[in-house]
Amino acid sequence: MIDLAKMEERCSMKSIPTAVTLKDIAEKSGVSITTASRILNKRESGLPIREETRQRVLAIAAELGYKPNLLARGLRGSNSSLIGVIARDISDPFHTVVLRGINDAAAQRGYRLFLGHVDYRSDVAIAYASMFEQSHADGIIVIGDIEGDEAAIEVLMTRHPHVVGVTDRVSRRQFPGVYIDNVLGTRLALDHLWNLGHRNILCVSYPHIEDGGLRAEVYQQYMQEHGAGDKIRVFLTSQDLEPSYQAGQEIFASFIEPNRPTAIFAASDAIAIGLLQAAFQAGISIPAQVSIVGFDNLEITPFTIPPLTTVSQSGLEMGQLAANLLLDMIEQNRKNSEVEDIVMNPTLIIRQSTAAPSSINRD
Repeated sequence: MIDLAKMEERCSMKSIPTAVTLKDIAEKSGVSITTASRILNKRESGLPIREETRQRVLAIAAELGYKPNLLARGLRGSNSSLIGVIARDISDPFHTVVLRGINDAAAQRGYRLFLGHVDYRSDVAIAYASMFEQSHADGIIVIGDIEGDEAAIEVLMTRHPHVVGVTDRVSRRQFPGVYIDNVLGTRLALDHLWNLGHRNILCVSYPHIEDGGLRAEVYQQYMQEHGAGDKIRVFLTSQDLEPSYQAGQEIFASFIEPNRPTAIFAASDAIAIGLLQAAFQAGISIPAQVSIVGFDNLEITPFTIPPLTTVSQSGLEMGQLAANLLLDMIEQNRKNSEVEDIVMNPTLIIRQSTAAPSSINRD
């Protein structure tokens, strides 16, 4: 017969251990639950806590494998140590680098991320804003602009006192942001091409994001200022590789014309990479027949063929700055309106995709 008593005893011996609580740590440390909570939740204002006591509590917490209940902490009115991230397009390689920078900086300061991918949709952004509010996220970082996002911004501003935007911006918006000086970056690229001797420069940009539009506008202003207004040509595509490759096929199909461009300013590295592939397929030599300069300095750009000359906007640093800006706002209880934007200066990275125009291609 089955001995039920022995089976029950074995089962009880193998029962799943319960989670370590503040009470467990307080009892083993010889301190009150309040003191243990103040130390572990980093809220040591008020009566001073001896360093010896603090180190003892932290050591015992580590020994017992204590893990704070972040959501419960938020329900009690203190920080949850959770950050919501709303990403316009996580497939964008530059946004992926920015996200890595956000995660690195947040982890260093004891915060974790909730990620919401909205795929350009403002209604999805609004849904994530509500979800992050219910999850007691301490703040929100928005990676990239969202088309028709005014309604989403209004919801974010209403429900979250601490919001930071990063990349894609060109000026101050309703909440602070971290972004590149797009005017300077575009002029760096064009100065490089102009100084090499290029006068017939084509711009390939994307119209649906604010910074892409601005880069195309600066290109047109630059050409006008330099007496090359009759050479202005802007070709619009998206930032995805396949449409950029297709744009390149269309551009290089007309390279039999005598007035073809000797250089192309691509408003993003993804566009530039698509153009490089299209040039290869069309038998167009880069940079002998046409120079190409990109914008972003993605990690792959030193390994394209040829390696891509590009404007660097340091996505990793941008993400780190955005995270630290938000966390400073949270910890100092500063409102969105009290915080200034951080505008980063770009740099030009010169590689092998640009050279002086050949005598055949000069006007």
